[in-house]
Amino acid sequence: MADNNHPEQAPHGNETQKEQKPKSTLESVINEAIGAAKSGINLGIAALAPATGYVLTGNPGVLANSASFVLGTRGRKSPETIRNESLSGAVFGTFGHYTGLPLRNMTSPLQKLAYMVPWVVGANAFYMGEDYLIKNKSPKGMYKKFKENYWPVVKRAFLLPAPINILSAMFLPQKYFLYTLALATFLFRRFVVKDKGEEQTDKTPYPVAAANVSYKLIRNTTKGLTDTIYAFGKTIDGYLGPSKAAPKSAQPAPAGGEHHT
Repeated sequence: MADNNHPEQAPHGNETQKEQKPKSTLESVINEAIGAAKSGINLGIAALAPATGYVLTGNPGVLANSASFVLGTRGRKSPETIRNESLSGAVFGTFGHYTGLPLRNMTSPLQKLAYMVPWVVGANAFYMGEDYLIKNKSPKGMYKKFKENYWPVVKRAFLLPAPINILSAMFLPQKYFLYTLALATFLFRRFVVKDKGEEQTDKTPYPVAAANVSYKLIRNTTKGLTDTIYAFGKTIDGYLGPSKAAPKSAQPAPAGGEHHT
């Protein structure tokens, strides 16, 4: 039976208060600095990947394919998303360059058609594999992904990007192949694929988000310095004591003072 004179305290009251305690200014500055550093690294990789593909192939179309992957992605483009898509596009563009070289030795459009139809099937397998590894960093679950999605992706590819790529290979010089591949990839990822899982509720453009992060970092850093200086000043005042004597309080009027009639 509970003692009404000594009510029990709410359990874990102190823990709840600790959990609800806001982060200090220093913690916010450190977290935002780490976030800004990670964003810089991700964007550095996003720029380095297509540049490396260009060095390996000498084909500027690799840059176009990397850009098409980034631009074709729906939703908010966070630094991590930009990194992954740029890297995936650079790898796929490099693949497209080397697998497109045999077209140089083909003179008949029918030969090129016979080459490109299986190329579309193989290119989608390569794309799904490298894209999965880049974004998941492990082959775990890849078999299930292929089993469920590979043939549906191939079928949808023949709706839009495959005809563009095949016609480009048949009737345009081979040096233009990667540029039409980039265009076809952009259209496919932007308007055909509906279940990439890239859509996010936050639609803030990355430049705006980066500006917001920079503003918060500067604001919190300035506030932290101001608080530190203020606290230091208060400590010095405590050691030196009050600079002026406290004013004397007014004397109370005598009991037999004047009376106004």
